[in-house]
Formats: sequence, structure tokens, C-alpha cells
Amino acid sequence: MNAPLLAYAHPQATHVAPLGDASVAYLLVRSSRRSIGLEVGDSGLTVRAPLRVSVANIESVLQGKAQWVLSKLGERRTRTQQTPRIEWRHGALLPYLGGTLQLSLHPGAPRGGELLAVGELRWVLHLALPVDAPAASIRALVNAWWLRHARTLFTERLQRFAASVGVQWQSLRLSNARTRWGSAKEDGSIMLNWRLLHFRMPVLDYVVVHELAHLRVMDHSSRFWAVVGATCPDYARLRAELRQHPAPDWVL
Repeated sequence: MNAPLLAYAHPQATHVAPLGDASVAYLLVRSSRRSIGLEVGDSGLTVRAPLRVSVANIESVLQGKAQWVLSKLGERRTRTQQTPRIEWRHGALLPYLGGTLQLSLHPGAPRGGELLAVGELRWVLHLALPVDAPAASIRALVNAWWLRHARTLFTERLQRFAASVGVQWQSLRLSNARTRWGSAKEDGSIMLNWRLLHFRMPVLDYVVVHELAHLRVMDHSSRFWAVVGATCPDYARLRAELRQHPAPDWVL
């Protein structure tokens, strides 16, 4: 009996191509660009192509890159399967800044939530909810607190490192992307992923320095990494740590 084909499907797929021992449903996006680009993200494979390039030419490129595409899709699937999930209940533990944060539900807690340190790298987040509150209510309240706290902490870290990198940033936006941790634009705007609060502070600081460095060098050339390394000498190890330890899934 023949082994069944592996299947990878983008939720907004427009085309399907057989690649090696897999069937890959991908999203095709056309624009005025000059070349064909392949992007493997959390949703699957996205192909960006010029307006007049034929599907046959696009799939010829896919066949040439089949090994790379399948490798990246496999890595994404494995990462998703290994990603821990949060149990939204009283007493649940969340990874937080290299330690653990425990949820404590009681109606008498401050309305916006209150974080208290209870030991080395141990915190308790008190939330104004009954112990038997629905998971959706707990998640919503934790998410609101988490976003406020992330913005405050990220702002403080940006202010701390901007001078040493030699730049000025203008605005901060929060993201919830699964694996893209930050971005920067030439106008000084910075995007940081609120999931970074799940990692140790040195890892978070590496991402902050990385994005600030892009305000000086917008590519990933050796000059860019020299800028990063001047402020964050241990960036290679911290970058690897960020890739190797997935943040937990916030789904219900």
C-alpha cells in the first residue's frame, strides 16, 4: 500500500501543487513586483509573483525549491505541535520573563489586575474574577493586562537602549504574530510582539536592540550585526534561544 501524501494547506489557498511526496495548497498573491518570492509562515506557503507570470512558471520555481519549501513547512508543523497551550483557569501557570506567573482569581482583586512578586522569578497575577470564571473571561482579562504591561515594559527597554544604539525611535505598535518578533521602519516606528514577555529579559532585550539597530541599517548585512553586537554581544545565543523555545499558544 502506498503511503498517503503529506498535505499542507494555507487557509486562503488559491492553488495546489504536488511537491515531492506532499500536496501543497498555497496562496498566490500577484503584484507589480519583478520576481517570484516564496514565504513560509504560520498559515503555510504564500507565493508572491509578478502580474504577468504564468502559473506554469510559478510552479516550475516551486519544483526547483521543493526541498526548501517542504523543509520549512515541516519545521512549522513540528513547532506548532510542540507549542504548549495555556489552561485558562485559577492557578494556571504562564511562562513570564524567564520564570512563572500564576493566575489567582478572586473578586476582591484590583479591577485591572495586580502583579505581585512572590519569589525569585515567580509572580502571581491577581484578577477580579470568581474562581469558576469561564476560560474566555479569564483569557480576555489576562490579555488586557498583558498588553498594557507589554507596552509599558517595551517602552522602558526602547528608551534604555536607543542611546547606546545611537538612534531615536518614534512610535511603538504591539503585534501578536506567531514567530515574527519585531520590525522597524525608517520613520522610526517599531513593532514588538507581546509574546516576548514569555522569554527571559535578555532575550527580550536582544529583540529590542535588533529592531533599534534597523533604524541605522535596514538590512541584515554584516554592518547591521556589528551594530547589534556592539550593544548586545551575546546576540547569537539569545537569537537561538528565541527560535528554539516556542511561546505558548493563547487559544481557548
